Amino acid sequence: MSESTVLNLGKTPARTVLMLSWPAIVEQFLVSMASLIDTAMVGSLGPQATASVAINTSTIWLIEGFFTALSAGFMYIVAHSIGEGKLDMAKTAARQSITSALILGLFIMAAVEAISPYLCVWLGGEAEIYYDARNYFSIIGFGMIGKSLTIVLSSVMRAAGNTKLPLRVNIAANVINIVGNNFLIYESRNVSVFGLSFFMPGAGLGVSGAAMSTSLSQTVSGVLLLLSLFIVKTPIKLTFKGNYKITRNMLSKALKISVPVALERCTLCGGQIVLTRIISSVGTIALAVHQLANQCESIMYLPAYGFASSGTTLIGQSLGANKPEKAEKFANLLFIINLIFIVALCVPIFIFAEQIIALFTPSAETIELGNIALKIIAATEPLFTLTVVMGGICRGSGDVKFPLILSFFGMWIIRIIPAAVFVWIFGFGVITIEAIIGIDVTIRGLICVYRLKSGKWKPKYVMVSDKSQPA
Repeated sequence: MSESTVLNLGKTPARTVLMLSWPAIVEQFLVSMASLIDTAMVGSLGPQATASVAINTSTIWLIEGFFTALSAGFMYIVAHSIGEGKLDMAKTAARQSITSALILGLFIMAAVEAISPYLCVWLGGEAEIYYDARNYFSIIGFGMIGKSLTIVLSSVMRAAGNTKLPLRVNIAANVINIVGNNFLIYESRNVSVFGLSFFMPGAGLGVSGAAMSTSLSQTVSGVLLLLSLFIVKTPIKLTFKGNYKITRNMLSKALKISVPVALERCTLCGGQIVLTRIISSVGTIALAVHQLANQCESIMYLPAYGFASSGTTLIGQSLGANKPEKAEKFANLLFIINLIFIVALCVPIFIFAEQIIALFTPSAETIELGNIALKIIAATEPLFTLTVVMGGICRGSGDVKFPLILSFFGMWIIRIIPAAVFVWIFGFGVITIEAIIGIDVTIRGLICVYRLKSGKWKPKYVMVSDKSQPA
């Protein structure tokens, strides 16, 4: 086993999980808080402003899913290569991940600019939000190269065991985003803080200002992570010399993981886009409620994404080092520790759901419906996070078909079809949709528990070798 692995980062497996996970969890927390602050700033402009962002959200998630899929392929290669002690292979993968991220980011940017005038219409947005929705999506598009680099290179760094660097970069990006919002969203005004009053200049760009700030922060984070690969000491520290050309062999290895992950994300995010279309048919208030509830939910599932990221690294390096028993121990610990964290978060959010929603909107109707929606989410979130963690485990083991099949079944069979029937045929509203979502994530979470206990997530050669071990 290579000395560069993180399998013995702590004195116990549980401590190893926590030491590798906490920077990723804090990073997710900061990203979510920045998103919530962003939502609150836009929400202060009214439900129409919130809806103009909301109608783009599912499509943006879909786009980011392609970046995540690409990152999953290279993260798998880097983690397994380090576990096997093949650092040259890991560095080669890191170089090619840079080139791949740049190409994909450029392609996505062009696609976003092409469809930005039409997306709001396709998704059934009302005329009152069209102008802001179109501008928001178009401006976000200019940050896609930076976003691609951020997601891909963060994953490569984590696969190499460095989870603190992506955290630091995201802190810088979030600060830029929040400060930018203050100057770009609002008009010039007098601001009072702790009894002190001062003049705050502002561009008064509203929703477009929020998009500009987001795009700028994404570009900065992408550049910082790119530079860090050449500066920061890690097992995959690069030099500017070297071959950055994408090779057929490396691309083939990455795509074996990336394609199923991309299909999974297309399944989920495509479903979210259809769901947005269903919700928008109910009205602007319903769309705002769904957006605010989803933003609040991001706080609840943030530990799960941190544990999922650590799971890919720990499982990948364990299997790469031919230690399947260690991989299984880490997988079980990830499930248990994740549940402890998520329940601790969901209980207070369930209790104070109404007060939390009220922080983001002055609309009484939005607060009333948002309170119910957020309570449903908080009650079902623990099982949803198990699907997130299981996804990270599967990406580390190469079992990427299972999350794809599960996502398709949950999103389209359990969620979309019933939602369309209840809204378009029987006339139910947004709360019914949130209840259907709760049923979906509950069923998927229980299936993930079974998958973990069955051991079927491990490669076949590992399962065969396990059977040869004495009981």
